[in-house]
Amino acid sequence: MKNSFIILLGLIITSLLLVKMFCYQVRYDEVAVQTTFDKADNSSIRETPGLKWRWPWPINKVALYPKRLQVLEDKIEELQTADGKSVIVRTYLTWRISNPLDFYITLKSPSEANRQMSSRLREIRGLISKYRFDELVNTDRDSLKLDQIELQAANSLNTALKQAGYGIEVESVGIHKIILPESTTEKVFETMIASRERLAENALQEGQAQASAIRSEASSARDRILAFTERKAQVIRSLGDREAAQQYANFAKDEDFAIFLRKIDALQKMLDHNTTFVLSAESLGILDWFNKDPASPELPLPQESQK
Repeated sequence: MKNSFIILLGLIITSLLLVKMFCYQVRYDEVAVQTTFDKADNSSIRETPGLKWRWPWPINKVALYPKRLQVLEDKIEELQTADGKSVIVRTYLTWRISNPLDFYITLKSPSEANRQMSSRLREIRGLISKYRFDELVNTDRDSLKLDQIELQAANSLNTALKQAGYGIEVESVGIHKIILPESTTEKVFETMIASRERLAENALQEGQAQASAIRSEASSARDRILAFTERKAQVIRSLGDREAAQQYANFAKDEDFAIFLRKIDALQKMLDHNTTFVLSAESLGILDWFNKDPASPELPLPQESQK
């Protein structure tokens, strides 16, 4: 019984070793290059996932490569911009294997590919140095050239990789981080302060110009209104003078009657407002009867009394 178990275990181990020697697995996110005596061609590519058959080493060799994107980050390095300012930049790129056969022939392994791509990233730093500081760091998004730099760098790298025949395609190139040194930060603050002062001065001058224009317009409008009212008042005064001249001519015909009418008009105006009108008794002549001197001739009676 014990010998049977040992034999069964040995058969299982032998089967596993045989499977390991004659088979290999390709996962869904991998591509395999199966060589025959270290030679490979288009028929050596295995992209379909699953279990694959092979001859043992040294007849067949299998290299497995990932299909997914690979990310490579560059080290932080200080650069000089086109206008002489210093920035600390960290770049990155993403790449994938586009042609497994060319990749196997030229680079063999992803580690060698990363080494080659790291040297290519230096070209991106040189490209960044051609731009001004305000095209890398700016509060106005329309003034930034980061997208242009990244696109230009990706196109440049893909052209170089295609010429080298590495079987690699760069998906994207980006600037991961931009840090300002202390000296650059001070210069940036000085530039920002000067810029804000210029903006404030421009705003003040613009406000003063607008205020002057408003005052000038208001003064002009005032002069036009005064001139119009003066002309209108002159017309009214002329009309009043003509009417007054006519009234004076009428009054001149009978001055006593005109004065009497003016008094009546004045009296009506006074009595319209609940006015108490007080007259002296002497002005009415009523008390003249009581102050009559016996030696004086008899006062005539009022016309109504005589009747």
